[in-house]
Amino acid sequence: MSIPAWEQSGASDADRAEALAAGVDAFTDQSGTDWSNLADGLTTTNADGWNQAMQVDVPGTPAAPAADEPAPEAEPEPQVDPAELAQTAVSQMGLEAPEIASTPNDTETLGAVGLPVWLWVANPGETTTGPNTTSASAGAVTVTATAKFTGMSIDMGDGTTIECDGPGTEYPGTGIDPSPDCGHVYDKMSDEQPDGLYTVNITAHWGVEWESNTGETGTIPIELTTSKQLRIGQYQTVVTDVS
Repeated sequence: MSIPAWEQSGASDADRAEALAAGVDAFTDQSGTDWSNLADGLTTTNADGWNQAMQVDVPGTPAAPAADEPAPEAEPEPQVDPAELAQTAVSQMGLEAPEIASTPNDTETLGAVGLPVWLWVANPGETTTGPNTTSASAGAVTVTATAKFTGMSIDMGDGTTIECDGPGTEYPGTGIDPSPDCGHVYDKMSDEQPDGLYTVNITAHWGVEWESNTGETGTIPIELTTSKQLRIGQYQTVVTDVS
């Protein structure tokens, strides 16, 4: 409970009692001036000569507790798309087009019409032939992706495209047998091609299978390309008179 305290120098006890008995919270003087905006504990002299003080708490009266402010609402976590997270995992694998070896293997070595050309991956590994497994996380979502090399499509430059189911087989070094899984035989020389060379374009195929801890799964196909050039000539048989 609070009551206003008033004082007037020379005021009678009856005047004070009357002021205290009023018990009002609005402080106005006889002219109607409102003095209720004074800070606690300050006094002022109004137009009638009254010394006016703000309300005084009666001892023993507990102050009203301050109202608890509501806690700020937590911002919702951003939604994570597992498929996009799978793409992030793939980008972390560092997959690259393989280096392709062949017979003949460079432009300084002459191959021949009618002889088999072998082709194979010269640098097999996690980033060139796989398998390659990587995980990526965002918030509460984790995706694990596994990339597997599935083969090569090779444009031999003469209008023929061959399909190799794997990385090919390395040439054993001797013999004229055809490659068991990735080879070609030219039937024309390369001398009519630009710079006298066949341009061989290789496309390596990958399949990336992924799954998330939230149950989603998927497959991402990937193609990586490279190229090389081959020089193909022709052997001729020369018959000489030995007589």
